[in-house]
Amino acid sequence: MINYKTFLILPIFKNNKFSQNDIFNQKNFISRSSETRSLVSALDASIVFEKIINISIPKSSLLINNNVANEIKNNFDLSLVDLIIFDCSLSPIQQRNLERILQKKIIDRTQLIIEIFGLRAKTKEGKLQVELANLNFEKTRLVRSWTHLERQRGGLSKIGGPGESQIELDKRMINSKIKQLKKLLAKVTQTREVQRKLRKNVSSLIFSLVGYTNSGKSTIFNSLTSSDILVKDMVFATLDTKMGSIKMSDNKKIIISDTVGFISALPTELINSFKSSLEELFVADYLLLVHDLSNPNIENQAKLVFDTLISIGFTEEELEKKIINVFNKCDLNSDLSNIKIKYKKNLIKTSALTPKGIKDLKNYIENLAEKKLMKVLFHIPINSSKISSWLYKNSHVYNETFCDIDFVGNKVKAKISDDKLNSFKSHFPEIELYTI
Repeated sequence: MINYKTFLILPIFKNNKFSQNDIFNQKNFISRSSETRSLVSALDASIVFEKIINISIPKSSLLINNNVANEIKNNFDLSLVDLIIFDCSLSPIQQRNLERILQKKIIDRTQLIIEIFGLRAKTKEGKLQVELANLNFEKTRLVRSWTHLERQRGGLSKIGGPGESQIELDKRMINSKIKQLKKLLAKVTQTREVQRKLRKNVSSLIFSLVGYTNSGKSTIFNSLTSSDILVKDMVFATLDTKMGSIKMSDNKKIIISDTVGFISALPTELINSFKSSLEELFVADYLLLVHDLSNPNIENQAKLVFDTLISIGFTEEELEKKIINVFNKCDLNSDLSNIKIKYKKNLIKTSALTPKGIKDLKNYIENLAEKKLMKVLFHIPINSSKISSWLYKNSHVYNETFCDIDFVGNKVKAKISDDKLNSFKSHFPEIELYTI
């Protein structure tokens, strides 16, 4: 769909009984329509025509009424466009009927986002996830995809009864492919789990950048980790999860991960397919929730991110402990007084494009990591090199002295995380230790 010329339809629904996801007030509508234009741009497509349609009672067969459909057909030169995009969810029947009347290919918001994800996915896992999301979506669209739904004749004789319909065959093929993709993704998930354990061993804490798409997460990630991932003023500029690290003064690492950005009405198919990637958020010690302070719709964007995190399995209690609100682009707007956002007590203002802004954020992260570590005194017996080696590898040893008065052996003072301390106790239950 590269370089397609499009006709963008922006519906405004007024019936509260229709769909909660498609109901938005005037303020939200302005933000969402702007966001949809960005989605079209991210697809490398151009908008030739645009029309706002007020819908009081959505038609189950067509969404819009026949008069509006005919108005579109008669008042616009549809020969100039390749594609019509509806900024809402269309049922298979609505999509099929609209295509019959307007004689153009029609996609809805879900298909638009899936297409963009397909373009952005670079890794094997990302491509598998997008393909799975697309198949789950297309499975419900077979009523539109197939016009030759005559039943095939079963058996070998001419008098055999009706056999399996083409649509049933196709559903079986898609279901078989879905099972195959899920198996492949399960293997990738196992590999990810091994990688996560290794990262936990070499890092003191893990921070995951999360937030609305185009809020500046990738710019922050690059600045913190000295990386060079794609940064562009575009929705879903990057898709696959990226990993980097910050080296602390004690040579321990803080892992930083950059995840896919969220967006309003993010398709359920994509959320379900990308769960293995989103699992990075669950293993993180903190979630750096990045907000764009220059965006007038910041509160609605924040609410959508919170709601999405809840929908994938977080509890309110977990989010309250994990979330650090990072108000980015404070060089464009630094006023937080009128912004109402959850967990606002845990916040920092920054500007990813200024050295001071990133330095402040880096210091904030390191201070959090420092507070997360406990100071513990370990009594290590003589000739216990294995225990000493474990401590030097898994904690920050800042003092070690030999004592032969009250205890014969080494007294080791170290800063250690709670999970590492529990691991130490399980490995060496006989060792005396005291919290300092």
